[in-house]
Amino acid sequence: MYLHISPEGADHILDEMPATDFFQPARLEDMLRKTGETVQATDNQLAGSFFGTSLCNLCITKLYFLSAYNKVLDLSLEHLTFQIDYEEGHGHAHLGYKINELIAQDIPAENGEAFVLADWEQFIVTAVRPAVEAIASAASMKPEMIWQQFGGLAGMMMEFVHAMQLPEQVKEGFNYHFKLLTESISTEVFSRKRNPFQWTRRYVANPLKPDENWVMRSSCCLFDRRVDGTKCYVCPRMTPEEREVRAKEMLESIPS
Repeated sequence: MYLHISPEGADHILDEMPATDFFQPARLEDMLRKTGETVQATDNQLAGSFFGTSLCNLCITKLYFLSAYNKVLDLSLEHLTFQIDYEEGHGHAHLGYKINELIAQDIPAENGEAFVLADWEQFIVTAVRPAVEAIASAASMKPEMIWQQFGGLAGMMMEFVHAMQLPEQVKEGFNYHFKLLTESISTEVFSRKRNPFQWTRRYVANPLKPDENWVMRSSCCLFDRRVDGTKCYVCPRMTPEEREVRAKEMLESIPS
């Protein structure tokens, strides 16, 4: 998985803004429009979906940092620049963040779990939740359309980590911190009825490699909201009949 979050930032910047400008409606709407234009989006909801799930990517980055380095990474919005990375011929823009100030704290030996949970709660309440709500408002969509995607993206990261050649200690650490994130943070922190990271992973077979499965998304990413747009192969809204047709198309596209 490529999360597009680093101190170096993007190579092909279409536009960028301080991440705190998520709370500047006019600037945010301009960025949504520019992103949508790169894929001929029919409205701002597609870009809003991608902007919103970039916040999930921040959470996933913090999660990996906890498991790999035993450190809490500070990804407060005031330390970040939000970037639209777009290169002609790549099909669509990549959304990510340049980390302007790299700040990390060691997890203390005593009360480490409480320390990590307190950081999660502060990050979600002060950064993720208000940004999701601001993006949803600017894109004329419900916040749930963003939140519901978090579980699937986190599940994809779980699969990715376990497929990588990483030390078992890192994989076990990821399992531990993933469980904390999904089971130990109250729903009130997210201001919703359930923790959005709680999701039972579902799979579809990879038509190009029958012995391999792909993780389904937990909710539609709205990539079909563009001119001649179609659903992703792992979209939960795709019917079995639609997926069968798409699988056939994918197989027929393989050079003979």
